Amino acid sequence: MKTIAKQSGAPPGPARPDTMTGAMMRQWADWAVKTMDGVSVMGMEAISDRVFSRREAAELLRQVAEIQAADKLSDNDIGKILGVSRALYSQVKAGKYKGDSQRIYRLAHSWLAGRAQKAEAPIGDYADTRVGRYVAGVCRRAWQMPTIGLIITRSGAGKTAALTAFSRRAGDRVIYLSAGEAASTKTGMLHELADAMGVHVAGKATSLTVYRDVRQKLADRYAGGKATPVLLIVDEATTLQPSALNMLRNLHDDGRSRLAIVLADTWRLHAELRNTRRLPGGYEQLRSRSGAQFLMQIDDEISAADVRAVADSILKSLGHNRPLSQASYRYLTGLAAMDGALRNVVHRLHATHDLAEASGAAPTYRVAELDIVAPLVGHACEIPNADNPFTADAPPARRATA
Repeated sequence: MKTIAKQSGAPPGPARPDTMTGAMMRQWADWAVKTMDGVSVMGMEAISDRVFSRREAAELLRQVAEIQAADKLSDNDIGKILGVSRALYSQVKAGKYKGDSQRIYRLAHSWLAGRAQKAEAPIGDYADTRVGRYVAGVCRRAWQMPTIGLIITRSGAGKTAALTAFSRRAGDRVIYLSAGEAASTKTGMLHELADAMGVHVAGKATSLTVYRDVRQKLADRYAGGKATPVLLIVDEATTLQPSALNMLRNLHDDGRSRLAIVLADTWRLHAELRNTRRLPGGYEQLRSRSGAQFLMQIDDEISAADVRAVADSILKSLGHNRPLSQASYRYLTGLAAMDGALRNVVHRLHATHDLAEASGAAPTYRVAELDIVAPLVGHACEIPNADNPFTADAPPARRATA
């Protein structure tokens, strides 16, 4: 691919942004990694050729085992996280692997470093958005009636942020669970619900025993209608198997427990609830009980006001307390119109902050800075042949742009 010669310190770039291929993005990312030497970037940190001593390897495995026990992960789960088979990880953990254990140690080190960075990263205040208000409204109605609520949004619209914010504010009578794969089965969901409610599960307890214990705990809290029921919010609900959904419906229908439920996901959930192949007749019994719904259309746009609210929240967490230029807000609003929606805004602001920090510059989040980091998050730059706005020798005219 033809590239344009640039001044020292400038990133590689194509003649036109729409010709940026995967190879060019990788070339750009390599440049960014070198620029950000010593700065850890989630999802981009290269696995080094470091060789771990026996003591260091033992400490790595100890930390992984500690997380595995705390998060109730199996060897198969850890294997998937590291990108290796369950058998291979089990052999490394037992000290019986005859192959290249150093590769596994480096994978484990990278994963642990990523977790540490995520834990230490500042969290912005929750941004009140239109979608967030609809989500909170469905949660309140489902809790008060009590009924089963259904929330369907496009990916990246802020659903999960709104659900977690609602559960934090509501107190211990609201339980937020992300179904995922671990809690998609009836047994998995029961155990997650029992854990969230403080129900002890004995080692040999059957699903029926756990179900009865959970139901009794819910009944104690509901107190025959004299107290507020428990609200269970299940995010990523599409992954729930039919038996798990029916179990939750039974807990809702039972007059003693009267569990209020909110099921949330993208439009995949809407289609799944009409899937007659997984459950004969579909999920008509569950759908008929839904007394609160928010269905965001696939082509609904994210408003400029919502983009600004989210951007300002993230910027505050990054130590930037001044509003951006109107041009920057318009640029971010354009990103929100792409697949990924508001996640694009969050990722672009974090990438801009990280690259500026690595360059020794204070980010202003003008358009030139927001655009130059696009390949870090898998997008093409919109400004062709741009100079690096973070270098001191960038032309003044370009540094003042936007």
